[in-house]
Amino acid sequence: MRWALLLIVAAICPGHLRADDTQMIKASEATADQDAGRDRGRVYRLDLASETLEPVPSQSLRPGHVYSRFDSANGRWAWSKADATGGLRYAMGEGTVQPARMFDLRGTDAERQRILEERAPELARLLTIQGARPMLKLDATGRWGIGPTPSVSSVYDTSTRERWEWHADEPSRVTHVGGRRWDVVDGRFVPGG
Repeated sequence: MRWALLLIVAAICPGHLRADDTQMIKASEATADQDAGRDRGRVYRLDLASETLEPVPSQSLRPGHVYSRFDSANGRWAWSKADATGGLRYAMGEGTVQPARMFDLRGTDAERQRILEERAPELARLLTIQGARPMLKLDATGRWGIGPTPSVSSVYDTSTRERWEWHADEPSRVTHVGGRRWDVVDGRFVPGG
């Protein structure tokens, strides 16, 4: 009887039974410049429910979803999108906007809605009225915040200083009169040299 109950709980809440709970890291302690216990050789997913970073085996990465990895070229932690080949693209920087659904979320729609209502009740009400989906925006420290942001997914790639927007699930490079490089000044994008 006990085993049957345990299996039911595991099926309903798979994220609550982990063989390696010691490797969960508080997302609030992890920034682009601080390891906060992360292994630079591993990739992590953000669990929005528990606000932790959890290691993910590379074979389990879901294309289009957002993960945290150590970017050795920049010498810091970066958020990246998994591609269809199992690789990670972009070194997301400040101002990047991604749908919450692209964070390899676990649980049901109802569980995710409950979390949103607990953390941001005004936004949850607004989203219910307007029918929009929650978007997360990356700040200068490498942390994601929920709030009313543009409905278009976008990436500011710190490695290339290029900006990308997704329209109909296809990336489009954002350019300006002087080219395709951008800088972030006081939280805003400005044409770069």
